[in-house]
Amino acid sequence: MSVDPITLEIVRGAVSSIILQMEGLVERTAMSPVIKEKMDYFVGIYDLKGRIVDAFLSTSGPKIVDPVIRVYPIEDMEPGDLYWYNDPHRSKGAIQHTGDMCFLSPVFHEEKPVGFAVSFGHFWDIGGSVAGSLSPKSSEIFHEGILVPPIRIMRNGELNREAYAVILNNSRFPEMLEGDTRALMAACRLAEDRLQELMDRYGQSQVLEAFDQIIERSIAEYRKFAREVIPEGEHHFFDYVDADPVDGEPRRVDVKFIHDGDRLVADLTGSGPQATGPVNFITSPGAFNLIMARHLSYMNPELPLNEGAVDFLDEVRTKPGTITYPIFPAPVGLRSHTVIRLMGCLGGIIAQSNGGRAPASSPVYVIYNLRTIGGGGKYLYFSEGIGSGQGARPHADGLNGIYFRDQRNYPVEFEEGEFPLRIERYAIRPDSAGPGYFRGGCGIIREVRIMVDCTLSTRMDNVRFPCFGIDGGMSGWPGRFTLNPGAPDEDDIPPASEGISVKSGDILRIETGGGGGWGDPFTRNPEDVQRDVLISDPFIYMI
Repeated sequence: MSVDPITLEIVRGAVSSIILQMEGLVERTAMSPVIKEKMDYFVGIYDLKGRIVDAFLSTSGPKIVDPVIRVYPIEDMEPGDLYWYNDPHRSKGAIQHTGDMCFLSPVFHEEKPVGFAVSFGHFWDIGGSVAGSLSPKSSEIFHEGILVPPIRIMRNGELNREAYAVILNNSRFPEMLEGDTRALMAACRLAEDRLQELMDRYGQSQVLEAFDQIIERSIAEYRKFAREVIPEGEHHFFDYVDADPVDGEPRRVDVKFIHDGDRLVADLTGSGPQATGPVNFITSPGAFNLIMARHLSYMNPELPLNEGAVDFLDEVRTKPGTITYPIFPAPVGLRSHTVIRLMGCLGGIIAQSNGGRAPASSPVYVIYNLRTIGGGGKYLYFSEGIGSGQGARPHADGLNGIYFRDQRNYPVEFEEGEFPLRIERYAIRPDSAGPGYFRGGCGIIREVRIMVDCTLSTRMDNVRFPCFGIDGGMSGWPGRFTLNPGAPDEDDIPPASEGISVKSGDILRIETGGGGGWGDPFTRNPEDVQRDVLISDPFIYMI
């Protein structure tokens, strides 16, 4: 039974509206800064097969229902049930690091299961070797906090208080964990109610058929466009993660893309060995599909971000024991370093095979953490992610100071009101962009005066191997950390460090990297060069 075009668009719009309502609820009720201010969370609507109908997709999200239904068959689920997990290895990469706690509730209509509501968020602390549960020096996943296998945390609407207490007891900040948990659970319940209302109005069979059509059409659209963008043949690109933070050795990230007739295959088996430290990435097929879909949707904004974005390739080949498919108990907390290199490799493949029609590479965002124990044994923890320069585009300069994961930075007023620090400087970093006909985006300079004795940890990539340019464009400038710049005790801080002692009054300068350039820089419009050099307020010139 086919759904008429008008009803199809009504259902599509209604589901998108439900997503917006879920997001609004999470943002109003979550407690931790990383969710309520930085927006590091996800919500989605899935059909009964675990396919994405609508969601705001990150590289987590594809096949996120599968780990639950492998343990709890759908026929055993009941209204009011709600499931919880965060184990990256057990979920086969559906969740990519332990900090992302996933919640899932089955949706029932007329006593029949019809789909799933999903939410997850990055929790402030879930135990592990350090406050915040992420350290560049982690050497096994047990250092990265409690591992929750798929569990039924609610049965018929009743909370499993014993299991809940165990998880809360593993956090240094249980109040934040509980507040975020309640917010994400409530988002799932809201989606249940709204989907039931939608089916009451338009009929269960009509809505489910609309889900099928939305998904099948988007898969076909992605497959068609991918075949147009990358010509027949085998295409190859590789790059390197700067270093395993534990052993100091770089790790190769290798991508081959094979277009053979109607068949589309990605091969990552040439990637280097898994890292001892946490830069490993469990590359599920869905996650790699989505990395490629981001490139395709950039080139064709009409492509939807749903199941079509995670299921259009015929095969994604990985090799266990590599940095792109590590073996348990490998740590994965800094997997974004490898994700960004995969994105860059795909951009390189598209550029090589399509006349440079792809953006230059972008550096991974930069994070620093501050930790101490205050009066009464209370933990004090702060973590901040800072944007970097976007790679230049085939039609325009790269954007300045972009946080690639679609998240926000912390407002200065919020930081200074909540934590013992003061922002002394926040600016675009001059001359950090990769030169090109279109230059890369500039990185950011942020100077933070730390107002308490504590320890510092840092994470930064694209220092040893900066962002590459496309079609003659040049590399972006690498980032760096400096403690007390210009003072007699000035000190360069390694890009991936843990436990650096800092004193009250010290200043930490963070300089993030610039994006690669696109095209020959000697052909750049002289007026654009003049504007780059003479502009008095770089914050005005953001696009």
